[in-house]
Amino acid sequence: MGARERHSGGGEQAAPDGIFAVDGPLAARKAGYRRRPEQVELARAVERTFRERGVLLADAPTGTGKSASYLAPAILRALRAGEKVLVSTATLALQNQLLTEDVPVVSAASSSLLGQPEEEGIAYSVMKGRRNFLCGQRHEDTLREGTLLDGKLGPGLERWAVETETGDREDLDFPVPAWAWLEVASDGEDCAPKSCRFRDGCFYYAHREKAQDADLVIVNHALLLANVASGGNIFDAEGRHLIIDEAHVLEDVMSEALGARVSYGRVRYAMRQAKKKSEGAVAHTDRAEMAAELFFGELEANGALGDEGAAPGSYGTLKDALLSVSEALANDPKEEANNLTGMVARLLGDLRFFYSEPEDEYAYAVVEGRRSFRRGRKGGVTGEPLPELKAWLVDTGEAFREGLLPLFGDGGVVLTSATLATGSGEGRSFSYTRGRLGLDGPLGGRTVREHLGSEVFDYAARCLLYVDEGEGAPRDAPHGVPAAEREAAAGAKRAEDLVALSGGRALVLLSTSRAVEAYRRVFDPPFPVRFQGDDSPGRLVRWLKETEGGVLVGTRSFWTGVDVPGEAVSLVVIDRVPFPVPTTPSSSASPSGRAGTGSAPSRCPGRRWRSGRGGTAHAPRFGPRRDRASRPQAPPQELGQGDPRKPPPAPVTSSLREVESFFREGHPPEDRTKTRPA
Repeated sequence: MGARERHSGGGEQAAPDGIFAVDGPLAARKAGYRRRPEQVELARAVERTFRERGVLLADAPTGTGKSASYLAPAILRALRAGEKVLVSTATLALQNQLLTEDVPVVSAASSSLLGQPEEEGIAYSVMKGRRNFLCGQRHEDTLREGTLLDGKLGPGLERWAVETETGDREDLDFPVPAWAWLEVASDGEDCAPKSCRFRDGCFYYAHREKAQDADLVIVNHALLLANVASGGNIFDAEGRHLIIDEAHVLEDVMSEALGARVSYGRVRYAMRQAKKKSEGAVAHTDRAEMAAELFFGELEANGALGDEGAAPGSYGTLKDALLSVSEALANDPKEEANNLTGMVARLLGDLRFFYSEPEDEYAYAVVEGRRSFRRGRKGGVTGEPLPELKAWLVDTGEAFREGLLPLFGDGGVVLTSATLATGSGEGRSFSYTRGRLGLDGPLGGRTVREHLGSEVFDYAARCLLYVDEGEGAPRDAPHGVPAAEREAAAGAKRAEDLVALSGGRALVLLSTSRAVEAYRRVFDPPFPVRFQGDDSPGRLVRWLKETEGGVLVGTRSFWTGVDVPGEAVSLVVIDRVPFPVPTTPSSSASPSGRAGTGSAPSRCPGRRWRSGRGGTAHAPRFGPRRDRASRPQAPPQELGQGDPRKPPPAPVTSSLREVESFFREGHPPEDRTKTRPA
């Protein structure tokens, strides 16, 4: 799209202030709108950053209205000067929220302010990763195999593949589990566009090409970082401003996206694709799958890393089997089989990485895995998870400063969140964020400015923080049940108590995917319940908004920043304290090789940056919350002390009776309006 013609007319007030006037264009289009000085101040700071091509760190507490604050100056610049912007947010659900709820309203208000017809406003689009789109070739391969898509899934996908115009999982008209969708979704490691007969009608490439031309493109952090790792080959960022919303999770996403992970599920996935494309590889893939089951099964008892001699006994067998698969694919006469050698080679390289001499830049660990869908000990199929190998980049500063920022050298860069600053009161600052993102040193002439927004949301009057102090085994747990299962049963029971008091309308947010699966087995409130993985993120959020008394169970990262206004959500339940603890891999090192930390990251030959640090969850927007620590629970008044990212300043209770009163009366009990010390 060419540069947009400059418009000088419309709006006597200096943009973007005019949009936020009491009787302005935003008020005319947004029900219940009220002008907030904090919102206007943030918009001015964003506009200045775009004008100066600088960097802005903006802390915008809950209630500021930060989406409109950064969208208004971005859209006005697109309309007046043809400038383009990329917005990155944490999740697919947030991408959809911006696309359908926020951008259309601000775009119309901006056009009105400038005296332009609303239908001539900016072009805006979401850009998603490959795996959100149906691949014609992979769908055909999976149907030909005939074993994975049984029941209603096969015929349903066949019908939808013919009818859909987008191929986007979000547009499915029936639920497709994540594991099934993965088999038919586009995958860059299994893609040969030059020789693919589905290329002209490829849903992913059509989506990417359309999004690339838009004035405003919305991506998620994972795709943003994948573009960094690819050297900018996924999408062109040249000439665009960058807005990073929910920037408090960016460091953790960098740790994941630029890191390494090897799991039983990853091995099985790669072997299934090899089987589909090469008959000559089948015997080798079967051997690799059997070796992988043994290897990951042994990891729990043998977690030593950084030395091949100390690896589980099946490590060598798995390594040799993967090498044999790679050779079989390379020697296959079919190009589609040859194309998979890269997928298997990267898997093998990552496996070797964990048993090579540890690199100072990374933290390494054996972590809890997800459901494995493998053969059980007594036959059948089990979902019992197996451990996984994971590595993180300890210091993400260089990756951000030298990998991401240069891609947006011609524009301004805004990082914003409700919890981007750390500390509280006069001690609130961006020092932690500056250090972790490498913004303390020179940036080639760029100025880094800071914006500390004022608190808007009245936590003391509108929230209650419930802390469960109960310890030990749950009431109904039988003897001999593993500790993780006992904890899940105890948590699910307490969550049921809280959900009963709230009348449903709840998000239950858990620390791991494994915990979600444990809750799936034992959590049974008398309200409609859906679990992460039952459907696409956007469809699940819509279900929660539209279902009376609905309860949605997922991981904390699934929920980050999602706005569910009104009565649809009144309770947020969290299974573990969502604040970093000293035992996360980034802040403790072990000489045994299970964890290792160092100073600055580097680009490794043949690999991406790898990464890592423990996470911090976003504070809940409203409703009581339960925190259950992974170690003896601190008294409520001590919760969060000594940590730069603290819970919101809401009243704290450990009484279910007070929670019941909160939902009945609509506010905390008067004698609980005094919050814990800051």
